[in-house]
Amino acid sequence: MDVLKGRIRREFAALEEQLDQVFERAFGSGLRLPTRTDSYRPAIDVYETDEAIVVQVEASGVSPDDIRLIVDGEYLQISGQRRMPSDPPTRRHLRMEIPQGQFERVLRFREAYDPDGVEASLEAGLLRVTLPKRPRVVQQIPVKSE
Repeated sequence: MDVLKGRIRREFAALEEQLDQVFERAFGSGLRLPTRTDSYRPAIDVYETDEAIVVQVEASGVSPDDIRLIVDGEYLQISGQRRMPSDPPTRRHLRMEIPQGQFERVLRFREAYDPDGVEASLEAGLLRVTLPKRPRVVQQIPVKSE
């Protein structure tokens, strides 16, 4: 049952991502759908090379220990938490604009990738996930006759 719940959750997250893209194309990047699970949504860039699909996530202030990556079939789930630094008790905020809390992004790829070769690194506040493509096999199929 947990596998089914996880798949449904990933499907809804992928649908939410697609709706965000529709809103962004129609109204610009300032409009996002409100979500129940996300405190904030880190910016993501996705690009493709001949060898891999590369996902870059803005993750400044996020510790590598607070990032969780799951590859499952055609999905990549990126979740984590940006923690608020512990403040001295006498500190009084005059302005707070840096988003804090948990985040989750689920991306769906139609291009086949090799889950065993996925690599991730965090440098200078940028999480980089590389999903190596599976080589395409082109075969000629012989036609049998009776």
